[in-house]
Amino acid sequence: MKITKEKIGLVISIVSVSVFLLVWEMASVNRWVSPILISSPSEILREAIWMLQQPSFWNHAKISAFEFSVGFLLAMVIAIPVGVFSGWNFYFNSLVNPFISALYVTPKLTILPVIIIAFGIGVESKIVLVFLMSFFPIVMSAQKAMNTLDQSLIKAARTFTASELQIFTTIALPSTVPFLLNGIRLGMGQGLIAMVVGEMFAASAGIGFMLTNYGQNLQTGRMFVGVIVITLTGLALTYVIALVEKRFSSWKPDLH
Repeated sequence: MKITKEKIGLVISIVSVSVFLLVWEMASVNRWVSPILISSPSEILREAIWMLQQPSFWNHAKISAFEFSVGFLLAMVIAIPVGVFSGWNFYFNSLVNPFISALYVTPKLTILPVIIIAFGIGVESKIVLVFLMSFFPIVMSAQKAMNTLDQSLIKAARTFTASELQIFTTIALPSTVPFLLNGIRLGMGQGLIAMVVGEMFAASAGIGFMLTNYGQNLQTGRMFVGVIVITLTGLALTYVIALVEKRFSSWKPDLH
C-alpha cells in the first residue's frame, strides 16, 4: 500500500491530538491545575454521556440551532444578491456601499443592548445578531469577487456580441463562487460567535445560556461539553462548505 503525504499528515495529526489529551489527563489527575478551573478529558467524556441523555440539553441545542440557521440563512439570502449586484452595478454600489462600509466597521456586539431592547431576550434578538455578524463577510466577499473579474475575458465576450445578461450569468456569477464560499465560511464562524455571545448575555435557553449557567456553578466538565459541541458544529459546517467548494470549483472560468 502506497503511503501518501495525506496519510502521513493524518497520522501526525492523530498522534499530536492523542499526546495533547494524554498530557491534559495527566495534568488533571496529578492536580497540576485546579479541577475548579479545568476538567480532565475523562471527566468531560463522562459529563457528555450524562448530558446527551438529558432532554434539557437537546432543548438548548435545538434553540441554538434554530437561531443560527435562521439568522445565517437570512444573511446569505440577502448578502449574496446585494454583494453581487453592488459589485456589478456602479449606481447600486454608490447607493448601498456607504451603509455597508459604516456598519461593517461598527462592532456588532456594542449594539447588543439595543438589539435586546428592540427584540427582547428571546430567539429573535439572537437571530438578528447572527444575521448582522454573518452578513458582512458574505456581502464583502461577493463585492470583491465582482471587482476582481478578468476584464480581458469580459471584453472578449463583448467582442463576440455577448449581452450584459450573458456576461453576467456565464462569466461574472461563476467567477464569484470561490469568493462567496470563502465569505460564507467566514460568516458562518462569525454567526456561531454571535449566537453564543448573545445567549450568554441575554437568553433563557440555548448552548450559550447553558455555558453561562454551568460556569457560574463551577461545573467546568459540563461547560467544556458545551464548548466542544460548538467546536464540532463549526468543524462540521466548515467541512460541508469545503465539499461544496470542491464540487463547484469547476464553475470558475479557466482564464489561462
